[in-house]
Amino acid sequence: MAIKPPKPARRTQAERTAAMRTRIMEAAVRCLYRQGYGATTTVSVAATAEVSRGAMLHHFPSKADLMLATLTEVLELNAVNFTKAADKIADPWERYAALPDLRLEVALQPAGVAFMEIMVGARSDEAVRSRFAEFRQQLGARIAQRTAAWAESAGVKVTARDQAVSRTITLAVFGLAIQRQVFPSLDVDEVLGVLRQLKRDAMEPAAA
Repeated sequence: MAIKPPKPARRTQAERTAAMRTRIMEAAVRCLYRQGYGATTTVSVAATAEVSRGAMLHHFPSKADLMLATLTEVLELNAVNFTKAADKIADPWERYAALPDLRLEVALQPAGVAFMEIMVGARSDEAVRSRFAEFRQQLGARIAQRTAAWAESAGVKVTARDQAVSRTITLAVFGLAIQRQVFPSLDVDEVLGVLRQLKRDAMEPAAA
């Protein structure tokens, strides 16, 4: 007599709710990446996620609610993507010096584009803009913590100039990424070369 495999455990209501929210937010990232902030609506996201309008409104009553939840999602995805890209560089010094390339690589991925779309869209969406500052603060704290750890492993002294250069690179890369969305064939190598050299010039070995 064949032994029947055990039935899979039924998910709890909380697990089903979390799975549905994740499904919707993943669809929002795809819409933001393909269509941009203005064309991304709760209707288009519901269609992409293949959920009913009622299910969408139950979890996210407004576009602002959806965008703020998605912002949390893309911050997590960007952190994961950044770490994956950085882990490909074995040498700690070279990894720390590769900030311009790593930033651009992450910014051009769907989650990176979604982040920029929400950031730009917040300019004309008061409900999102009013909360955006706290997300920027979270992002800044996370980047500072990661940068300090990388600098320590690379034997780099984190000076005020090095921190300012890192911020400059981040802002410049955002601009490059936006330009690449508008002009896909744009050659960014020259600008990246300047940013690479700027980063290396700012790196000082820590005292032994």
